[in-house]
Amino acid sequence: MKTRTTAADDRLICDLVVHNAVLLTVDAADRIIANGAIAVRDGAIAAVGASREILAQYNPRQLLDASGGVVHPGFIDAHVHISQYTSRSVLSSMEGTGVTMGDWKSALTPEDEHASAALAAVDYLKSGHTGFVDPGSIFSPDAVACVSEESGIRIWLTDPYVADAGVELKRHFPELANDSFLARWPKTRDEALRRLGSQLFRNKDRNSRVRAFIGLYGEGTDSAELFRAAFDLARQHGVQMQEHLGYSPLLYRQRESAIGTSLMEHMRDQGLLNGHVTFVHMNAVHSGDVEILAAHEVGIVWCPYGQLQMLGRGGAEGRMVESHRAGVKVGIASDIPRAVHFNCLGSLATVTAAATGLAASGREILRMRTIGSAATIGAASELGSLEAGKRADFVVRRPDVSENLGCDHALEFGVLADAQSVEFVFINGECVVSQGEVLRADIHAVISRAQESVRSLAARIGLA
Repeated sequence: MKTRTTAADDRLICDLVVHNAVLLTVDAADRIIANGAIAVRDGAIAAVGASREILAQYNPRQLLDASGGVVHPGFIDAHVHISQYTSRSVLSSMEGTGVTMGDWKSALTPEDEHASAALAAVDYLKSGHTGFVDPGSIFSPDAVACVSEESGIRIWLTDPYVADAGVELKRHFPELANDSFLARWPKTRDEALRRLGSQLFRNKDRNSRVRAFIGLYGEGTDSAELFRAAFDLARQHGVQMQEHLGYSPLLYRQRESAIGTSLMEHMRDQGLLNGHVTFVHMNAVHSGDVEILAAHEVGIVWCPYGQLQMLGRGGAEGRMVESHRAGVKVGIASDIPRAVHFNCLGSLATVTAAATGLAASGREILRMRTIGSAATIGAASELGSLEAGKRADFVVRRPDVSENLGCDHALEFGVLADAQSVEFVFINGECVVSQGEVLRADIHAVISRAQESVRSLAARIGLA
């Protein structure tokens, strides 16, 4: 990347121009600009267009020649239990021991949560992700928020484990929750209500890379009263409200049987669906639900691995591609990436879509990983596409990689490409990855702390 000291001219001064790139804008028209350029000023995209036009209009302090490489918006992981990133390979150690993930989660310290998030941030950046969303599965949000400053990544946080019926999680998913874990949850509705909205102070600084939303744990752990309170608070503050819903299709159908109608119809009739609402998982979207979700601008976070699991257990209706085509805001998420690396999410989503009987195109997967994911957290007006006025979060890919065949750029870099093709990553106009290396973080120290955290956790819960 060259720093320029050009003579004064009539062009507009800007901080950066990336030129000679194939731009995948992911705008409303899905424009692809061959030999395109992006001008960046004050952390935002000032202009997008043909290289010749942008270079004629802007005088950049730094100039980056993409050498014909693809440039696309940064990926956003729309849902990840970030404190469990270091637990990806621990399940086999628990087999036959009586120790569960409930024990692991109950033993987490702020240092463990920081170590896990810092490790994930490095892997995210190296794979072209510019942000992630945690659904309230962090006991110490401050321990994770500081990872943004350490690495440069965007983070969305919410209140820890907001629920007033946490015992339901233990009843239906004993492998995920036990008494020691639930002891750290709210004990009463009043306690849950006091937690609600406690992280919204993070939104006071509109330039902060750490933002907050309203989150319920969900999946049957919140009462109608708590859901209504969260719904109203999100609308009042103009933020998104999210909760797990429909992870288990059979449990979801039991709830529908109890109320005698589709859950989406019931919530629509109760006035509980609008553009501030996002549901995570939704592995049982009925045919009639798609129109309801689209009409009320509800978001869905699609976790492909979890959906594949549920397709094998019965009762699942994986209508993610159909929902996306109907105009529903759909984002793609790792949840807990136990089987694949972050850079494989596009491939995993493609495989899962095929398993549901409705294949997704590369363009659709790219949109869901970028603008779709941004929409599910209420950030589509700022992020997710390469358009003037949006924040300058984008990825520059190497041109000399095997995926870069030039036939279907969205498929090549939204699905097929691996982390080795990532050359530069910019967040808020700042270069946070250069030549494939993370600039802010000390990777060796990050890995060392994560390894020590895992060893210590395993010892504390009797796995060592």
